Amino acid sequence: MADNKPLKVVHIISGDRWAGAEAQAYTLLKELDRHCDVHVILMNDGELADRLRTSGLKVSVIDEAKYNSFKILGLLISRLRRLQPHIVHTHRQKENILGSIANFVGARAISLRTVHGAPEFTASGRQKVQVLADRYCGKYLQKAVIAVSDELAAQLGALFPRRSIHTILNGIDPDAVRSGLTCPDFKQCHPDDRHIGIVGRVEPVKRPDIFLQMAKLLLQDAPQTSWRFHVFGDGSLLAAMKQMSHDLHIDAQVTFHGHRQDIRSCIDALDAVVMPSDHEGLPMTALEAVALGTPFFCHKVGGLTDLLARYPQYLIAENRPARYAEALRFTLDGQAAVQSSPQTLDADYLASTNGAKVSALYHQLTGRTA
Repeated sequence: MADNKPLKVVHIISGDRWAGAEAQAYTLLKELDRHCDVHVILMNDGELADRLRTSGLKVSVIDEAKYNSFKILGLLISRLRRLQPHIVHTHRQKENILGSIANFVGARAISLRTVHGAPEFTASGRQKVQVLADRYCGKYLQKAVIAVSDELAAQLGALFPRRSIHTILNGIDPDAVRSGLTCPDFKQCHPDDRHIGIVGRVEPVKRPDIFLQMAKLLLQDAPQTSWRFHVFGDGSLLAAMKQMSHDLHIDAQVTFHGHRQDIRSCIDALDAVVMPSDHEGLPMTALEAVALGTPFFCHKVGGLTDLLARYPQYLIAENRPARYAEALRFTLDGQAAVQSSPQTLDADYLASTNGAKVSALYHQLTGRTA
């Protein structure tokens, strides 16, 4: 007999920054809130918290700037005891560990995690202990692992029981992405120039160095084109990349924007987005660029390979600056992008599909009828 009460679901998320994983969590939570009783526990009161509150979701914050991990664990146990959820869903390493342990002590709900991408660095020292703890919790305290691409699922198969791994692709709402677009300042100032951007955290795995070296090549090899290059995002390499831009003598053509609230309008205004990451899961920037019809050139890794399978000219197998420069010149100069760039997303990449699949997994794990 079906239980008419909605599933009570708790998501535990860092929320320390607004990046791809946070954007996907936000999109998913809005979809789940249509069908489930959703509660969100964040470790930081930032942009994710603000957006969730604005959307009417139930949000509480355990500020990791004020409390150490043991205090956070105690507060999580208390909140989960009070809420008594059916599902506890965690995101990222610290939240996986503390959330799954707190659930085991305080609620004994079904727990699972989403893995948004492969590790970005090799663990050392205390980090190795955290990695081992994270894997232990995933194996023994959580019932399922959601991977955002088949490639990532295959990698996770070496760490967790294969039967517990489920591939559920990230999704967006194309109408929401296209709504409220404005013309950003850089396009207003230079409407006839060619604008190329990289969007994301300025971190080693994202390879902003390749983007800047590509910019240097384009400025050298196609000087007749009025190029403008844009770096959107913050991160640990920001100062180094600004210095690199200066050393390459391209700083007059490169703008470092930092974090921008109007990033979708920026993507829409670009002539192309470049993503030379060493590895990726299924980045929201890619989905948004496709939905906006902006040519998207990327390293052939992760879920990007399937997303752009019908558009091989945008997939760069050899992650070198020259290969991106060649692809941009050939595709954009030939106007091929206008005719052949992806303009629509398959149903698998829609927020509604993502939410429905996650909800179905919740009901499967709890044995409840949807």
